[in-house]
Amino acid sequence: MAGIERVVDLIEIAGGLPASTVVVVGGHRVEDLRLVESARDHGIVDRIILVGMKDRIAQAVAEVGIEIDPKDIVPAENDEQIAQATVALIKAGNVRSTVSLVTVFDAASISNGRPMILTDAGVTTVCSFERIQDLVRNAVDVARTVMAIDKPRVAILSANEKQIPSLPSTLIGLETAKRPWTDAVVCGPLSFDLAIDLESVSIKGLPDLPNAKEVAGRADILVCPGIDSANILYKTISAMNKYGEASLASITVGFPVPYIILSRSDSLETRLVSIALCAVYIQRSARHKT
Repeated sequence: MAGIERVVDLIEIAGGLPASTVVVVGGHRVEDLRLVESARDHGIVDRIILVGMKDRIAQAVAEVGIEIDPKDIVPAENDEQIAQATVALIKAGNVRSTVSLVTVFDAASISNGRPMILTDAGVTTVCSFERIQDLVRNAVDVARTVMAIDKPRVAILSANEKQIPSLPSTLIGLETAKRPWTDAVVCGPLSFDLAIDLESVSIKGLPDLPNAKEVAGRADILVCPGIDSANILYKTISAMNKYGEASLASITVGFPVPYIILSRSDSLETRLVSIALCAVYIQRSARHKT
């Protein structure tokens, strides 16, 4: 199983795998229909199911000029019905499309453009010790499945490498690093620069932390101490993406099927690569289970 050199490589990889079925919740946003049609053109998707208000879906389908099989339009009259119909589809196993947000990104100014993972920029609000363990597990799963990194190097981020009682993330980072991880190498707490930049490590020195030699300056996964820092870092990378200086894709994992939360502010590339990421993850996960 091959890894990736750039995040956008996921589009080509997903196009070479068996095409997936995708459900579009709401189903009437023109930009969403254009996105899934692009994914279908790339061979990532072969079946598109639209769940929502029938008249609004029909109007959007006509405007985009997309071909949708009538049986793949699931009518629902309000948000509650849309949610119920979507859950029913997932339980029936008709959707291959998933609870933390895992973002795969590359940026020229971060780790020399090497693909990395950031978590959790959009779901987890309060990061307790137990919750951080879940974030690590989910991110490691994506790194192993999608990026083909057998034993990812995980940095638990904080503002300081020393144990400071008034800064809980430093305590959580160290306790997380002390845990016996069989499928990852975990170090924390690490500042952002000591996690991603070998030059900073050489200047500041290697911190006296578990697994620092393996992880410092070489992290594959960045685990933020809370949604504030994660979201700020995500939005920074997203802003870089608009100027062609970074690429990113996100997947929400932890449910029976992976799912994608799309923002209208995301670029078309980010949306398409997120669909590709989801397709690669679910296809390769299915292989591991057989």
